[in-house]
Amino acid sequence: MKSMLRTDTQSKRRWRYVYAIILSKKEHAFGAIGLDGENVYTIHYREIAAVVSDSTTKTFEVLDYGITHQQALEKIMKEYCVIPMSFGQSTTEGDIKTFLSRNYPKLKGYFTKLTGKTELGLKVTWKIDTTIKEIASSNIKIRAMKHQIAGKPLEKTYHQRLTLGTKVAEELGKREEKIATDIFARLAGISADAKRNKNLSDEMVLNAAFLVDKTKERDFDTLVNTLEQDYGDKLLMKYVTAPPYNFVNVRIRS
Repeated sequence: MKSMLRTDTQSKRRWRYVYAIILSKKEHAFGAIGLDGENVYTIHYREIAAVVSDSTTKTFEVLDYGITHQQALEKIMKEYCVIPMSFGQSTTEGDIKTFLSRNYPKLKGYFTKLTGKTELGLKVTWKIDTTIKEIASSNIKIRAMKHQIAGKPLEKTYHQRLTLGTKVAEELGKREEKIATDIFARLAGISADAKRNKNLSDEMVLNAAFLVDKTKERDFDTLVNTLEQDYGDKLLMKYVTAPPYNFVNVRIRS
């Protein structure tokens, strides 16, 4: 007997695009939220299920479908703890069931880690103009160099200005590492897990992800506000809820 969650036309399509893995024994239809407006539903092995939509193709361009993938994942997350799949995971239903059965213990372990928690992605950036002014006024050597070249023609102080820029960058780097280490350590202290990622720009101080128990989200928010106050007007701090990509690494195909 065919599942009531799929039409005859859908069942004839070969490929299944995978958004996430969830814990669920019951079939679930999420609606037409998938790529190309396809219905999103579940494929099961015991109490674990892959959340998929049908497709006539196996390859997808992230520029065309990346936003839809993310939006679908966000809707799934509202109802379930998810093991998120990276973009472009498309394969056959048979291969999905084989993957779930072969990786069952590993997937169960991930759910033990993730259930009741959420990933909070934090980005901290300099208020660069304010920070440079503060460095220029507080560092004696830099302040002296600025005074020496002040009011002089640019062409006659070219090398001095290059040296000044280098000194400011060095001082900024020292402060960046100290501040990033402090912020990361304090937030990691109230998190179940934490990961520091590569900064995405010269203005970025810290790019990190924290796996936080949902009962401690308010504590996390309070601590972020405290950190902002501690560092005055030097920094901009922002965090968002995200699928837990930083704390699980699962792919059905490479």
